Amino acid sequence: MPRHTTFTFACFLIISLLITFSVCNAAVIIEFKSLKIDLTNPKDASAKASWSPADKISITDKGLGWDGTTNASVDGWIQTKPLAVGLSWRIATSISLQVSIDPTPKEFTLPNGQKSTPYAGTVFARYSPDMKHWSTWHELQPTDLAKKPQKKPGRHFSGRLSVPNRARRPYGILLSEYSRRDVPWKSDEEAAVPWILKQQPDFFSKNLPFIGYVEFLFEGGMYGNQRIQSFDANLSYALSGLHTIPRDKEVYKNRDSFPWRFKATGIKNTEIPPNQK
Repeated sequence: MPRHTTFTFACFLIISLLITFSVCNAAVIIEFKSLKIDLTNPKDASAKASWSPADKISITDKGLGWDGTTNASVDGWIQTKPLAVGLSWRIATSISLQVSIDPTPKEFTLPNGQKSTPYAGTVFARYSPDMKHWSTWHELQPTDLAKKPQKKPGRHFSGRLSVPNRARRPYGILLSEYSRRDVPWKSDEEAAVPWILKQQPDFFSKNLPFIGYVEFLFEGGMYGNQRIQSFDANLSYALSGLHTIPRDKEVYKNRDSFPWRFKATGIKNTEIPPNQK
């Protein structure tokens, strides 16, 4: 399995796996992911995001935007494609997020001669367990990283996506029930989810108990000749490494090499390709 940064302090408990079965590897797995979108490269940008209004803004080697007078703006947005997080067998429930958009908006001159600087815009994030059912958009907060040493100028935002314990409880009860069955690996949540949906097909329409995928949304005014060149997001989260020993160890061979993979029936593969993350 790939190496993960681990700490031997007490990990948060997965109750369903502690009641009956012997467990191993009680460490916390710390994961880091990044999403870098080059908005001066049409191929890279279109593989990782969409934007609007598509009939007004476009990508050139100078970035995403439009050529016009510097004091005119178009309301637009950039939405990233789903980014898978966690592991193929263990989900995430809380993720720290940092987003940087480059460059910083430039000051321009109004027709009356006054100077004005465009608003930096707003960044949101949301999560889904299956790429079909999504949380509402959560606003990230502006952060002034540009003033810190060795930090490049740009628009910076940070925040956190977290699932309340109350929202996780129905999933935990069903996961505990699954772990008492005669299955190849009682800790395999990728196998548990289809079983849960057989019992309750509408489960994710009523519950969003974990973070399997993350999307970002930027909204703001896009001013003439002020093109956006890059969108970078960094994610970090901790997962419990606590798990039962599988009946057949081949079941979890290389499973740490893949993030969460479950998708709702009928969902096309719209997530960011692994080799482009």
